[in-house]
Amino acid sequence: MQVYQTVKEQIYCAINTQEKRYSAVSTLVITLITITPLCGYLFQCGCDWPWQGLDSHCNFYNSSLKQHCPWCASMASGVLSVGIAIIGGVWGSAFLSPAVSVKGINPGAIRIFQGLLIYLLLAYLSAIIAAFYQGYGLGVGDYFRSLDH
Repeated sequence: MQVYQTVKEQIYCAINTQEKRYSAVSTLVITLITITPLCGYLFQCGCDWPWQGLDSHCNFYNSSLKQHCPWCASMASGVLSVGIAIIGGVWGSAFLSPAVSVKGINPGAIRIFQGLLIYLLLAYLSAIIAAFYQGYGLGVGDYFRSLDH
């Protein structure tokens, strides 16, 4: 119980301002909306925006294909990759101090921006790893096909 209380106090101290909470929640909402179209972009699999069908056009559902989207085909790969990217982005917006200070720009906006950059970087890196280990040859996986020749 003492550990729980200590962790709770540390988290509260880390996000004790409205700016930090707003930045974290905004980053979370943006990442949750953009993760599926980002999957479609990174893997060229057919995943799209929530209002355009989410994963309903993903190649994961086409059983005649040899290769399926790494994030959709593997629960472990998908949850781990997406989870790391989203949590990293939210963490970056809430817990890291703004990397720069620009006169006239709200520090909360800078926090959101740096959180989204961390999210994109982690999503891209985890997509490359997932594509490599699953032998996926479309999108970011296409980089590895050129290495084989």
